[in-house]
Amino acid sequence: MNVIESTWGIDVFENSTAIVTGASKGLGQAIALELGKRGVNVACVARGQPGLERVATLITDAGGHACAIPCDVSRAESVDRMVEQVRDQFGRVDMLINNAGIQGPIAWIVDYDTAEWDRIMAVNLRGPFLCCRKVLPEMIARRSGKIVNIAAGVAEERVDYGVAAYYASKAGLINFTRQLAAEVKRYHVFVNAIDPGGMTTSMSDEIMSSEQASDEFDGTQTNRDPSIRLRTPEEIVPMVMFLLSEDSNMMTGRLLQASSRDDVQYLQL
Repeated sequence: MNVIESTWGIDVFENSTAIVTGASKGLGQAIALELGKRGVNVACVARGQPGLERVATLITDAGGHACAIPCDVSRAESVDRMVEQVRDQFGRVDMLINNAGIQGPIAWIVDYDTAEWDRIMAVNLRGPFLCCRKVLPEMIARRSGKIVNIAAGVAEERVDYGVAAYYASKAGLINFTRQLAAEVKRYHVFVNAIDPGGMTTSMSDEIMSSEQASDEFDGTQTNRDPSIRLRTPEEIVPMVMFLLSEDSNMMTGRLLQASSRDDVQYLQL
């Protein structure tokens, strides 16, 4: 099995348990599959059952351990039920990857629907808060834990028109990461974030389709610049594995920002 040991010789992946939200596709799927290869018990979490079952089956068919748990991360009762299911099946939660997120409609701020704004904030910001709140007591009691939040849209001076709600929610997630890290570092719980940049995912496809269908927004997204290479989700996975490993224990409350395959910046929040 492809297991990477830390510089201290401690295998932090084998037999540990991770919750991956938004695991039915894209980056969440790629993270879940890699964790499964490393001997982690993977709780694949998302709203849609069919996609989750497929990812969990890919892990188990390869000899790993996984379960598929439908969950609406914006609802406290759904998150509480999901985490209890994970504990019932695997006994504990060692790692949490808050990857679930939604883009929402592309619209000018002056025209933005308030219900859509609230929905985006509920999934992208309230969701990670609810998941962290539920898993933290056992991590604090055990004096160990890893949390990775997937952020976005933080490149200096970057503006993508029509997606203010999405970027506002992700900016909130970055600052939430910093605050949470400060609160729990005394308990040896490490909390960091990643900005993966543009990726070849279904969300990117939806953005491009929405732009091209609109006279106002066609061509406004910076990701349409042909000089910008969209990464695959698999290219971001090593950054996640680093933050989940013991090798990253020197850092907490930080953001890792992917610029390109050969250019990764380490930014302090």
